[in-house]
Amino acid sequence: MNSVFLSASVPRTDSEYYDQCDPMLIQAALRTFLFTVLGRKHLVFGGHPSISPLILAACKEVGVANKAAVTIYQSNYFKTVQPKENTEFANFIVTQATSDRTSSLEKMRSFMLRRHRFEAAVFIGGEDGVLQEHALFRQRHPNAKILALKSPGGAAASIESSISDDYDELIDYVGLFTTDLQIGLNSERNLSLNTPGQTPSSSFDLG
Repeated sequence: MNSVFLSASVPRTDSEYYDQCDPMLIQAALRTFLFTVLGRKHLVFGGHPSISPLILAACKEVGVANKAAVTIYQSNYFKTVQPKENTEFANFIVTQATSDRTSSLEKMRSFMLRRHRFEAAVFIGGEDGVLQEHALFRQRHPNAKILALKSPGGAAASIESSISDDYDELIDYVGLFTTDLQIGLNSERNLSLNTPGQTPSSSFDLG
């Protein structure tokens, strides 16, 4: 089974994107996405303090072992500020830090996006990092589907997307994700440990 990449965050209050977003809609879209996808598609994402705890909580709420369902990446550059929840993910991959934040993130993203076969990417809210991840994802996986939500705002609203505008404009996130990711709401959350095609581990990777 191929993977789904998630790039999402609630913009910081001092960010230029904050006034252009609806934080409640970002959270609503993200929760709907997680409850639709977890255990049905292998989820890959880069750790973020506003997102990682929510994903971990959603795994527990739907009764899915995150070891089977999720792979999270984090640069060692952020080891002193990363959410404590990161270490609760069984597939927690840490990439080597460089001398600065920007190049550390670039190294992590490049490594993350070349390790998996992706069928789709979902972009919700966010800031410039979402745009950077979209550009790199599109370069590496030109045939994958892009689902970038407009209604919650943030950087993702400026990304060209293949989703149905009707679902987005009506804030029908259930219809959006089930239709565009071809997931039945009654389908089982039956990912096995071997499904993602990765060896489950919490490790420091050279990237």
